[in-house]
Amino acid sequence: MSSICNLVFMKKILLFLGLAVYSFSSSAQLNLILDYASFYHEDSGPYLEVYLNVNGRSLQYQANDSGKIQASIELTYLIEKEDSIIAYEKFQLNSPQYETTENILDMRDLHRLPIKNGKFKFTLIAKDLVSGELVESSQELREVLYKPSVVNFSGVQLANKVTASSINGPFVKNGFDIEPNLAHYFGANQQALYFYTELYFSDQIGGNNEPFLLAYSIVDAKTKKLMANLSGFKRLNGKNIHPVLQSFDLKNLPSGKYALLLQAKNKNNEVVCEQSVEFYQSNPGLVNFSAINSLNTFVDSMTNKAQLAEYIRSLDPISNANEKAFAQNQLKHADLEFMQQYFLNFWKSRNPEEPYVSWLAYQAELEKVDQLFAYGKTPGYRTERGRIYLQYGEPNSMQNVPYEPNTFPYSVWHYNKINGISNRKFIFFSPSMEVLGYEVLHSNVPGEIQNPNWELQLMSKSNAGIRPTQETPENTMINRRARDLWENPR
Repeated sequence: MSSICNLVFMKKILLFLGLAVYSFSSSAQLNLILDYASFYHEDSGPYLEVYLNVNGRSLQYQANDSGKIQASIELTYLIEKEDSIIAYEKFQLNSPQYETTENILDMRDLHRLPIKNGKFKFTLIAKDLVSGELVESSQELREVLYKPSVVNFSGVQLANKVTASSINGPFVKNGFDIEPNLAHYFGANQQALYFYTELYFSDQIGGNNEPFLLAYSIVDAKTKKLMANLSGFKRLNGKNIHPVLQSFDLKNLPSGKYALLLQAKNKNNEVVCEQSVEFYQSNPGLVNFSAINSLNTFVDSMTNKAQLAEYIRSLDPISNANEKAFAQNQLKHADLEFMQQYFLNFWKSRNPEEPYVSWLAYQAELEKVDQLFAYGKTPGYRTERGRIYLQYGEPNSMQNVPYEPNTFPYSVWHYNKINGISNRKFIFFSPSMEVLGYEVLHSNVPGEIQNPNWELQLMSKSNAGIRPTQETPENTMINRRARDLWENPR
């Protein structure tokens, strides 16, 4: 059995304090965000990193001797154990000097405080030195326990951005300037999550320089299921301290509450130590399907994973861009339950009251395009004609011309309306002479292939060597019948 190490705590304090003070621009509320993580130093022992962001517009400003305006805030950090003070820090932050309030910036700070193993209370006292307003907040820290005999993770520092830096500074670690994400919130415009942590005493896993696996992943905060295939690992050798700086691409992660999960595993793939920290993701274009309850619904009977995967692939012609990207990504490693949840939500989003009825109707259309357009082992929905048929419906007219001299096989489709636009058309052709099906040659539907020289490509031999993008040369052979069918659908 593997032993789970003590989880070193990383806790967020978010302060939106209702202090009505005078500001040069408007009345404001003192707005602070505080985050912290514990670490360990080989020589001095445990310490706490305290990260602070002060909303510059929540402070009161006053004119100084140079005629510019400036704000100041006094901060006190106090760490206590019962009646004893373990660490104390009092300092002042001054804003930049501004001509006006138009370009006021936030202030950020990092302080390191020595601590010991044990349980403590952390107190923050903040005072606006211009307005005189004073606020105080306390929080119990989770137990800190660093021992050379126990494999342990430090706290986890979440970050918005990481850049290489040759200049030492409070936010620089191992040559990288780490911009912390104190709120543990990643918005729609943030495409990546960065994190920094340290693993201590990994030589206890198998010995000094013995290999082990460091795994990291993003999981649902409640179900602990892997999300959007966001996982990675590093093979490392045991030593006293391993700094870890990694990132995840968030573009395929739906909105929701998640956890960054870190695990150290021995050569038998047993978890020796793990750590996690929660965060929130906002991605309005995607849904967290793992939160959907699929029990006692029509998907319960879909227990064949391969068949269900094919059902999900068949939704591609009627899926939006976000659904396509998410489904393709998840199908690589998704488990059966997650696939059921995704499939159910897809049809509930189309028909909340009777999703099964909508699926049955679509399944009938899939069977129809199989009969009409499938070839070899390629199902109908994967063909171009099948995709168009499922996406836009059955055309109002369809003219198939499988053989004409010097012309590839082709088919002209006409729709009275598509998405409210009248007289929409497609012409398909088969350069493989129907062996590999048909592809779209030209269309007047927005978003589809538009090839003004489609008549050149349709001719198989007469126009050899003419590029489809060049203008039609004089005396070039074209297919009069194809042009007539395009211009006069019937």
